[in-house]
Amino acid sequence: MAHTHTTQCKIDHYFKLEKKYMDMKRLVMEKTEELKRRDKIIALLENEIDERDATIRYLKNEIDKYRQVVKPLTRQIIDSHKNGKDNEEECFAMKSPGLENTRILPIGEQRLKRTAISAEPLSSLSQDHDMKLAKIPKSHKSRELIKGAILDNDFMKNLEMTQIREIVDCMYPVEYAAGSVIIKEGDVGSIVYVMEASNTALTASKDLATYNHHWFSWVISVSEVKVAMAIGIY
Repeated sequence: MAHTHTTQCKIDHYFKLEKKYMDMKRLVMEKTEELKRRDKIIALLENEIDERDATIRYLKNEIDKYRQVVKPLTRQIIDSHKNGKDNEEECFAMKSPGLENTRILPIGEQRLKRTAISAEPLSSLSQDHDMKLAKIPKSHKSRELIKGAILDNDFMKNLEMTQIREIVDCMYPVEYAAGSVIIKEGDVGSIVYVMEASNTALTASKDLATYNHHWFSWVISVSEVKVAMAIGIY
């Protein structure tokens, strides 16, 4: 009887060990699956972080490009206002190509002062300068044309919608006679042109390149052309 009891105890002990082993094995498998799930979540989060970092780098690059274009013009406009240069006709005479063959369309309002749309908040500029935006009446078709041209521009499309509306409001019409040179090499890059109806010719001795490369081209009106313009858009 004693031998039988000892054998039974060994069998019971064996089954207990086997059960404990199976429980431990199941627990290890569960923990392994949990680790795999966590690894997948970590991989997804790392990919999301990489995508966000790439987006941040892209946006910083776009901001740097934008600042290279608009920063000098910001100071130029502020300095011009400090010096009291608010005569639009004089501004055209200095900066607009082909002016001798152009005429300003009647707009039925007081003459337009030079206006600036800045990447910086307008409130910060108004602290130093009383800059009132002169809105020029225009048809819905003209407004949509100007807005579409701005949104197609690589730099200006990143402006806030309020800034785009201000640009649309303040742009004014100019007519160029046939044969006028509208844009030529060396012109100040602070003038925005939107052609409403045109027949123009482009002459160039070099291919046009990106914003930081050399431009060598002229735009000449073949027939009378209507152009919406804004000076000092930055």
